[in-house]
Amino acid sequence: MNEEKLKILKMLEEKKITSQEAMELMEALEKTGAGPAREGERRGKFLRIKISDDNSADSKVNINVPIGWAKFLMPFVENKLKQKLEDKGYNVDVGRFRDAIESAEPIKIVDIKNGDEQVDISIE
Repeated sequence: MNEEKLKILKMLEEKKITSQEAMELMEALEKTGAGPAREGERRGKFLRIKISDDNSADSKVNINVPIGWAKFLMPFVENKLKQKLEDKGYNVDVGRFRDAIESAEPIKIVDIKNGDEQVDISIE
C-alpha cells in the first residue's frame, strides 16, 4: 500500500473525512496515476499519433505525448477536437478518447486507412 493511500486511511480512522470522501480520494489517486498500477497491470506511457503514407517510408506525422500531459491537456482540447472532427464530417465520441487517456491502459484508439494514408492513435 502506498503512502498516499495510508494517509487517506489515517484521516478516515481519525474521523477527519467520511468514508465517502475517502473513496473519492482513492478514486482520484487512481485516475491521476499517483497510485501504483495493480499487480500485473501495464500502464501506457505515451499517447502516440502517427500518420503515414503508403508511398513513403517516413511518417507524415509522428507525435508522442507523455500520458500525464495528455491527461492534463484533454479538458482544454476536447471540445475543439470534437468540433474539428464534426466539421470534417466525422461523428466521433470524443469521450472515448478521454476515457482511454484517463485509464492509461495500452490500447489502439484509432486505426483508419483512407486511400494511401494510415492514421493510428494509441496509448503505449
